[in-house]
Amino acid sequence: MKPKFLALFLFLATALRVVWVVTHEVSPPEAYHWLCSHRLAAGYFDGPAGTALLVRAFGENFEMARLFWPVLGLFCSACAWLFVRRVYDVATAGWCVVFLNVLPIFNLAATRVGPLLPALVSVLAGLTFAKVAWDGRRWAWGGAGVFFFVALLFSYAALLVPMSLIACALFHGRHRMQADLLGFAAITLLCVLALIPPLRWNASLEWIPLVGGTWRTAWEFRLIPFLESFREFGTAFSFPVVLGFFLALGFLIRDARVHARSAFVMAACLLPWGWTGYLLLRGENAIPAALFGSVALAAFGIFHLQKNRLAPGMGALVLVAALLTSLHSLREAGLISWKAVAAELHAAARDLPAAEGESFFIAENADLAAVLGCYFPDNGKYPPVFVPESPDISNQFGVWPSYGDFIESDVVANEFFQEQKGVNPFLGRNAIYVGEELPQTVKAAFQEVRPYRKIPLLNGETLTIFFCLGYQTLPL
Repeated sequence: MKPKFLALFLFLATALRVVWVVTHEVSPPEAYHWLCSHRLAAGYFDGPAGTALLVRAFGENFEMARLFWPVLGLFCSACAWLFVRRVYDVATAGWCVVFLNVLPIFNLAATRVGPLLPALVSVLAGLTFAKVAWDGRRWAWGGAGVFFFVALLFSYAALLVPMSLIACALFHGRHRMQADLLGFAAITLLCVLALIPPLRWNASLEWIPLVGGTWRTAWEFRLIPFLESFREFGTAFSFPVVLGFFLALGFLIRDARVHARSAFVMAACLLPWGWTGYLLLRGENAIPAALFGSVALAAFGIFHLQKNRLAPGMGALVLVAALLTSLHSLREAGLISWKAVAAELHAAARDLPAAEGESFFIAENADLAAVLGCYFPDNGKYPPVFVPESPDISNQFGVWPSYGDFIESDVVANEFFQEQKGVNPFLGRNAIYVGEELPQTVKAAFQEVRPYRKIPLLNGETLTIFFCLGYQTLPL
């Protein structure tokens, strides 16, 4: 695995990802980050503000922002190579980069806008500095802290890596010196500074985004959510890779008791993978935590697998399985033409009965509302497409202006709204709803609701367009 061949492989992979981005439409997650970039906040329901800020840096040219993500994939591969070379050797680093580039989750992250890739780049750069510091140059803890700070601007799960490093290093005899403690304090301070803005944002919403259960429910195990979560996890990494990861983790824990190099690798990935196991048992999304610990764990496995005579066959099997899963995931991600769905809604709007005031659009969920919003004009005051009115704030649309909001006005409150001195500018307007089913909240908020037509999708699902006439707000 010579560097020049590896560089050729990476440039070819980057070019293919650029072609994929150019030839495919905006996906729902990308559209969501596009909307967030126009409504900047200190935090969001799905993570910190880094992704929205990065997209906003490209201005109104969202296509350039999308093309930046394959380039980030190239940067990420370079950071992975530098990190693994520092820990092991050039050959292991080369094969580790090849392995990373065939992972389904990495290919998805490198072809659509999202927080995983910029966070992974920062985590790997932070780990490279941490390895330099671990080897005795303790000034490098400062550089590690800066990159972990940047990683936390994109993903809360990135906090697991510096926490794991500090916890394991404190139990390592060589790192109980004053200079290390100062470095750990610097990392901790930078991580806290990165978390303060989203925590204050959460506090302003009375911690609604963080409410997910109680101490008792935190230890419940439910079979069906576990199976669903494990299926998604296996699809993201491919099932042979997942099996290899867990086997490598067991050998790593045993080897770390003897070898200092394995002790560092364990420090880099133990807490991320421990948290991954907990989230899987809970039936929750464990993909980000596993991804941040995957490069270090893969490097350990590849380094020791090279000594086995069965290594070529086993490695080829894993790489082929991961590559085929990547191709399947990319195909599924680009299957639906959301531009065609938006065109159907535009056509339906022409048949919508006239009413006082402009009509508006409602989508079944936040993903559908976001992706359709990319193809609708935006006046900046409201989201282009709304989600159904609900008292449950479970996504970012819940804190954005809604068609159900009352606006302060000097108009005297009428008999129905004695405690609300304001008006609703959507009263009496007509709307178009699109989704698989019509929720009760939409049916109750309009004088009349009737189906218009169905839209079959290539993934086998069907969306139905409903005409919603005479908005009158939800019954009190």
